Amino acid sequence: MNQSISQKIVRNTLFNIAGNFWGILVALVLIPYIIGHIGAERFGVWAIVGVITGYFGLLDFGVGTSFVKYISEYYTKEDFKGLNQVVNTGFVFYSLFGGAIIILGFLLIKPLLEFFNIPNNIYDEALFVFMIGIIIFAVSNAISAFGAVQTGLQRMDIANKVAITMSIPNIVGTIFFLERGYGLPGLMVNNAIILVLSGIVNIVIAFKILPELRFNPSLFNRKMFKRLFSFGYKLQVSRIASLFHFQMDKIILAHFLNIGFVTYYTVAAQLTSRVREMPLLLISAIFPAASELEAKADKDSLYKLYFRSMKYVVLIGLPLSLLIILIANPFINLWLGDGYERSILTLQILMIGYFFNIITGPGFTILNGMGKPQYGMRSSILAGVLNLVLSILLVIKMGYFGVVIGTTISMIVAAIYFISIFHKIMNISIWEMIRKILLKPFMACGITCLIVYIIAKQIERIGWFSLMGVGVSYLILFALIILVVNYLDDFDKTIVNKCSPVRLFKMTEGTDCKN
Repeated sequence: MNQSISQKIVRNTLFNIAGNFWGILVALVLIPYIIGHIGAERFGVWAIVGVITGYFGLLDFGVGTSFVKYISEYYTKEDFKGLNQVVNTGFVFYSLFGGAIIILGFLLIKPLLEFFNIPNNIYDEALFVFMIGIIIFAVSNAISAFGAVQTGLQRMDIANKVAITMSIPNIVGTIFFLERGYGLPGLMVNNAIILVLSGIVNIVIAFKILPELRFNPSLFNRKMFKRLFSFGYKLQVSRIASLFHFQMDKIILAHFLNIGFVTYYTVAAQLTSRVREMPLLLISAIFPAASELEAKADKDSLYKLYFRSMKYVVLIGLPLSLLIILIANPFINLWLGDGYERSILTLQILMIGYFFNIITGPGFTILNGMGKPQYGMRSSILAGVLNLVLSILLVIKMGYFGVVIGTTISMIVAAIYFISIFHKIMNISIWEMIRKILLKPFMACGITCLIVYIIAKQIERIGWFSLMGVGVSYLILFALIILVVNYLDDFDKTIVNKCSPVRLFKMTEGTDCKN
């Protein structure tokens, strides 16, 4: 491997961005199509299945989160015995874990359906979907170690190409089952088929890119399991708090109101989550850099790393967040049609909270790289607990939007808490960050939003093409203002010029995209 680390970072980041954008496009196409065929109540059940399996995933003590770390470590050291122990230990553990989850899930399934107030007319469908969903969850976990080989070897290009490729049969299968009238059960059967196909593909690729890989369950090693466990559980608390924070709303809505309300919330939350992921992809590679700089006690470089990564996150996250708020009304109406007014306001309110969450990303990642994950953990716990308390109190007083407001407030409070703690640890002035990083982008967005809003008001009827025109005009105008106010320095411009996303699918080992 003659490829520099910087080349890998750029290639992997760009492929992650491409995969994320493709995921957004697929969601934009499938969500209204699925809702149109199965209705809001059944789509709510579909969303709740994902929440429940996510909570079952918390019972694994974080073992799965350690696969990538140790696969990467042992591959770098060319310790293929240790690498094979990681994969096979993971397979054996998750096979046993999956069997236990299936038994537990089947025992709890009826009480869960009663808790979520599933209507009688769709009870049998929901029962089937939950049962198959639990089985799919268990099987996917068992083979997850093989999929982790791609990431562990820093081949996000392959991982994203697989994800994009597998989305095609997923789309075809969704259309087939819904057009044939199989409804919600058909969607779950389609998921099972895609799991089998993607599992086979990931296993084949794992053995192809890592010829030294061996499948031998007898390689299960207790010491290796303890190592995976001791690393994973430290991150599990933050994972629990985050899942609690981002998924609990759907459970609260289903329990206190109606399963149909979950659909209004889910369509908005999925969009905001996708927008949140885009700027955070830009900082996915700073974790090892922060670790190296901390080991060298290079505080000055850590300081620069924070400001530059925060600059990029704000530069992408702020205009996207405000654009979503600006076009939420015509977008939802065009995308889903009439009857989704709740989703419009939900999207606008949640986007405010999600932006605050986005700007904690650089500090969160840097502190983890410095070996101080406890501060991010505390922030996640604060967000999760505050979200639960506020959402329950406000849903009782205000109904549906009480949950939305409670979630947004909890994100804002947790973000302010974390940023203040981070700046104190790093001895950085918050006002300096605001002046250097936030002031010019906020000014540019304010001017851009005002101009584009005035232009949009002149359009009598907004369709998809005019809406796209508004969005493109907004982004171009924002970019021009950013250039005029000299927000980007020479280093930033060099990165943009040398590492254009246009080169994404031309990147192979040895390509030049150098710092």
